[in-house]
Formats: sequence, C-alpha cells, structure tokens
Amino acid sequence: MSTNPAINEFDILMRHSLMAFVEFTFTELFPQTTFSDSPHLAVIAAKLEECAAGKCKRLIICLPPRSLKSVMASVAFPAWVLGKFPHKQIICASYGQSLSDKHARDTRTIMASAA
Repeated sequence: MSTNPAINEFDILMRHSLMAFVEFTFTELFPQTTFSDSPHLAVIAAKLEECAAGKCKRLIICLPPRSLKSVMASVAFPAWVLGKFPHKQIICASYGQSLSDKHARDTRTIMASAA
C-alpha cells in the first residue's frame, strides 16, 4: 500500500464515487474531449450505485444518443463494480456484436489503466 496520501485519496474517491469514476473513465477513453458534467449523469450514477448495492434489481436508462449512457452503464459501471467486488459477474448486452466488443475493450482499457 502506498504511503502517498494523494494516491490513497484518489483510490478512495474512485472506489466510492461512481460519478468520479465515470469522469475518470471518460477522460481516459476520450483524452481530447472535455468532460461536461450534467445533472442527468448524477441521476444515472446514483441509480447504478443502487444497483451495485442490491437496492435496485432492474434499471432501464432511456436517453437520446450521445448522453453517455453507454459509457456509464456498459463501460465505467462494470469496471467500477468489479474493482469493488471482484467476485461479481456482469453481463452487458447490446444490439450488435461490434458494439459489445467495443464496450468490452473500453472496460478492459479502464481496468488496465495505470491510474
């Protein structure tokens, strides 16, 4: 375990705040694009955290394209949950194999990230 308090604080923030982890994920995957926070992202993050805690068993996210729902629910959320609960199993489904493959690659990129 590192003795650097900044690293410990970062690790603690990433493990406890899905919204912070989503911002980190977005920055890692799209380094040339500025992350723009929005109230709907906090709502999605809160509902996904309820899912992780077992308080919400089913969740449908209905938003227009480019609303970050896929990055949140199919990339950041699985990585975040598996980082907290490595014994969990997650299935992500999509309308197409190529999109599923992209989400899986992006999730793997985040999980292998040095930060």
